[in-house]
Amino acid sequence: MGILRTALYCRLSKDDMLQGDSESIKTQKAMLTQYAKEHGFMVVEIYVDDGWSGLNFDRPDFNRMLDDIEAGKIDAVITKDLSRLGRDHLKVGHFTEIYFPMKNVRYIAVNDCVDTANKNNDIAALKNVMNEFYSRDNSRKIRSSIRARAKAGLYRCSYAPFGYRKSPDNHNKLIVDEETAWIVKRVFVLANAGMGAHKIAKTFRDEKVSCPSWWQHTRGQRDYSKRFENPQNQFEWSHTIIRNMIGNPVYLGHSVMCKTESIFKVGKYKKLPEEEWIRIDNTHEPLVTQELFDGANAKILSRKRDTTNNFVSVFSGLVKCGTCGKALALRYWGRDRHRIYVCTTYAHNTKFCTDHRIYYEDLYNAVLADIQYHARLAYEDREKAVALAVKMNAKADGSRGKSNETKLKQARKRYDEVTRLFDRLYEDSLSGRISNDNFTRLIDKYQSEQGQLLGQIQTLENALQEVKDNQKNALQWADLMAEYAGIQELNAENLNLLVERIEVFDRAETEDGVNQTVKICYRFGGYIGERTFKAKVLKHPFKKNSCTRKKGVGNEKATSVS
Repeated sequence: MGILRTALYCRLSKDDMLQGDSESIKTQKAMLTQYAKEHGFMVVEIYVDDGWSGLNFDRPDFNRMLDDIEAGKIDAVITKDLSRLGRDHLKVGHFTEIYFPMKNVRYIAVNDCVDTANKNNDIAALKNVMNEFYSRDNSRKIRSSIRARAKAGLYRCSYAPFGYRKSPDNHNKLIVDEETAWIVKRVFVLANAGMGAHKIAKTFRDEKVSCPSWWQHTRGQRDYSKRFENPQNQFEWSHTIIRNMIGNPVYLGHSVMCKTESIFKVGKYKKLPEEEWIRIDNTHEPLVTQELFDGANAKILSRKRDTTNNFVSVFSGLVKCGTCGKALALRYWGRDRHRIYVCTTYAHNTKFCTDHRIYYEDLYNAVLADIQYHARLAYEDREKAVALAVKMNAKADGSRGKSNETKLKQARKRYDEVTRLFDRLYEDSLSGRISNDNFTRLIDKYQSEQGQLLGQIQTLENALQEVKDNQKNALQWADLMAEYAGIQELNAENLNLLVERIEVFDRAETEDGVNQTVKICYRFGGYIGERTFKAKVLKHPFKKNSCTRKKGVGNEKATSVS
């Protein structure tokens, strides 16, 4: 075998930094460079991801290295040990046992004595598992540290609750925000007087009271520039925010923390049962009395309707309107109290959207069928699933991708031609074959064209990079979906692992009945799933101009699901 073009890959996470200088990037570089020199490898590039977790494979330089492998620029990859490549034993195994051999790339982990050029690498699998156990142990320690801080009464959220600010002297302590505390107090007073969350929100809109997101935006805590392009949105209160505020014991001066917990390796959060929450009383100044708090909550609860078997939707937070993009709210429909989802924009003002109603059962069956189909496809034919994901989710389809490649070649060719023309112009100017006026005019012309070409080349390269990113995401999506082949029911946990967003479109009446389309945005995969089905016919048929009615969400009154 000839001299191998070699990539040296170094990685250091914040957890690894605790181990000392032996794990530093500088140490890794020196060690790998010396190893490559002693064994006759030709180093073409050193890739470094500093401060990146081994569980995260979407690292900048790691992805750059994969791009160079795809381009045929690298014959070998060397790391200090397997943990530098990553700490997820499944994904590391994929690279060492499938990806690198498939690309004819030799992989070496120096300290672990792993070399894919040798057949005996059985120890690698065990070390991969141990590396993941290390990350699991760190995750447990971090979780324990978070809970310990919570038990000490230290406020640890990124933002203070509305009505409070973080103390400038101690960011783990809340102090009263004099500018907004009066709004919180008024919410409780109105609720205690028997006013519901919807009515309070409407009152604040009518009185031009600025909403919490506006305060965050003006204080630079969050960027809501797009939302507040419309000045009226400054006073757009949500009844959900009001209801959450009324039920939050933080306004009694108590801290309730650790309501959620991160899911190892997934990067998402799950809700913890209430008995696992950590509540510490009297950690800061209260905004309301216990009497006012209890009264407001009692009045709000008395306004709620009983639900069937304490029903909780598995789609919570995922279902959006396909037209306006706002959330769909779960409601009861008609005398039989069918569960339906209805657009919240339409519920507030029928002029701005249509109801986009969909039966909960229809939505459940459509989403389950789509997940079952794609999970089975990913399990039985991974290549076909990946190809489908690339085709459906790529911003530029195959023909545009090929067109961009052609345009990029043409732009680069023209850029080289313009560069050569520059050289000729200077020679002609020096020899006197061209006047100074013509020289200046042509230089300006070619410089302008050169700038345009550079911009065009950058745009085309970015477009082609998006296609490559789609390919990587498609592989991750197929691997994730394959794990759920044979899924028989949906729950909040598997839905949030697989799906990022579900969009419901308006019902369309046809001669054959009522059709409805649901689009599913999958995690990693994007908008791959789409289901059009025959929607159930309501007991009382829709009128064609139902969206113009001023009250309700249809021919019958719809009531909120608590």
